[in-house]
Amino acid sequence: MAAVRLVADTHAIVWWLTAPRKLGAQARRAFEAADAGRWLCCVPVITLVEIALLRERKRIAVRPEDVLQALGGRPGYAVLAADAEQALAFAGLIGVKDPIDRLVLAAARATAARLLSIDAALDGFGVQRIWD
Repeated sequence: MAAVRLVADTHAIVWWLTAPRKLGAQARRAFEAADAGRWLCCVPVITLVEIALLRERKRIAVRPEDVLQALGGRPGYAVLAADAEQALAFAGLIGVKDPIDRLVLAAARATAARLLSIDAALDGFGVQRIWD
């Protein structure tokens, strides 16, 4: 399978599916590599949870099932379940205030993946962030 593993932050996967022009150039290229099956883009289950919460608050129209359906036919995508390794990584990320960001970052850290995120506040925690 793909040598490069990515973890997508919530806004990144939503924008890729709905408004790809909002993505940075490197993020767009990373998603294109996943679409082609050259890289593996993991969507943490917490991302799907956050999408549901944002939809409930009427901040986005996308539903978790829309994301799953859109990614289902693409070769380089997988949903990443939460596990004990991510919980341990989460415990070591005390400096990240937002718990969902912390869980997404923990998923990237635990899987030795690069993080697709615009959020520069997630830099400096041992995970390479891809955006511009």
